[in-house]
Amino acid sequence: MQHRCLFLNLDHITRMDRLYRRIHQPQRHPKNPILKGENPWETVASLYGTVIYDPEENLFKMWYLTGPYVDGMIQVRQRQALGNITLLAYATSTDGVHWDKPILDQLDVEDSKQNNLIDIGRTNCEGMAVLYDPQDPNPDQRYKGFYWEHGGIDEFIQLDGRTLWGEGEGDGMWISFSPDGVRWTNYEHNPVIELGSDTTQSLVWDPQIQKYVVFGRFGAGGRKVARAESDDCVHFSQPKLVFECDEIDEAGTQFYGMPINLYEGLYLGMAWIYREGVDGTIDTSLTTSRDGIHWQRVLDRQTFLSLGKPGSWEDGMVRISQNFIAVGDQILLYYGGVNSPHTGQKFKQVERVHKPMLGLATLRRDGFVSLDADKEEGYLLTKPLTIDSQQLHINVDASRGYLIIMVTDDQGHRIDGYTSPQVTGDHLDLNVTFDRSIEELIGKEVRLGFRLKQSSLYSYWFI
Repeated sequence: MQHRCLFLNLDHITRMDRLYRRIHQPQRHPKNPILKGENPWETVASLYGTVIYDPEENLFKMWYLTGPYVDGMIQVRQRQALGNITLLAYATSTDGVHWDKPILDQLDVEDSKQNNLIDIGRTNCEGMAVLYDPQDPNPDQRYKGFYWEHGGIDEFIQLDGRTLWGEGEGDGMWISFSPDGVRWTNYEHNPVIELGSDTTQSLVWDPQIQKYVVFGRFGAGGRKVARAESDDCVHFSQPKLVFECDEIDEAGTQFYGMPINLYEGLYLGMAWIYREGVDGTIDTSLTTSRDGIHWQRVLDRQTFLSLGKPGSWEDGMVRISQNFIAVGDQILLYYGGVNSPHTGQKFKQVERVHKPMLGLATLRRDGFVSLDADKEEGYLLTKPLTIDSQQLHINVDASRGYLIIMVTDDQGHRIDGYTSPQVTGDHLDLNVTFDRSIEELIGKEVRLGFRLKQSSLYSYWFI
């Protein structure tokens, strides 16, 4: 078994009695907001971008959307640009909480390169998905960036008294490459997808199909999610719609975006639920998929990351970014917070007391969903699995009760010598011991049985 078995879905379970699943909301970091716009070129900070941990440099790296956001025009790259131009900023951290904004000396804004802006794309770089790809034999392509480039060059139109970007030749989804995530080279034949995607994007490597996979609005037909794949990260298939609201969602509900990661062999999506027809807010829910095409909403569409307190910097929108990071016993989830709802059907104009900023929320490793038992003992039996490793590990909180693990035959009958002692306490990674060695079962097809009382089981796996 190569991956941990989680309880985001139940497709590895054959029987479940007196147990229920529970979603766990991440905990906001006490230092929030961890990053905000504080310079003329970055008056806002929005995670239409990516955070990764670079193990070679022992460094957290963040690419976030920003801009001057001023009325009128501004000079960027020695050309006139609208004051709402979207720019890509860069920050680093040694602990994931305290961030530095290095002066990169790359992008000219108002005749100065003394900023932390990355020169990438052409005009507007939006929704930057960064993939750290150490498997690429070309060291100059270890970092891959996928984003929406749009707006043309010095082309503007007038509409209802406003100045807007005109459509430019080459608008669409672009790919750029970098050896370090800082110095980027644009692919010479951009765009790689001749469609737009006014949201955050996702770029992952799927080892099961040995392809790069991208997600965004391109070709989806509105605030929905489309998917395309590629062997080389430059030649992509025709995008196809894979995720949209259904008849259960209230009219006016939309998916504003959905950052997607691969976690323990599962596609895990952070769906931004936009309730345009209700209160105009956006929060984050969980979705899962085995193949990136067929998706399930987790636990009846419960909210995963809820809005902040009324009046706070994050009371209108909370949107988890690509990507989330497993570090030790925790998962770090970076998100963008916005004060007040989104303008739209019910809110034609919105006044914001706080500018958009970035926050951090943390979660127990594998802690998205647990399988719980109350005072009455519950029972779980897995589908058949073939033992290919020597140790069984579990992630469980049995500090108020107990857990017993059994290896069974195909009918669920215990195999002699493979019933564990009662497990108590809180364990993120516990090696389960039996009277007999798991090694004796290598190559055999068995099932696992779990008996729980007042406990929460998060995952199990073999190593």
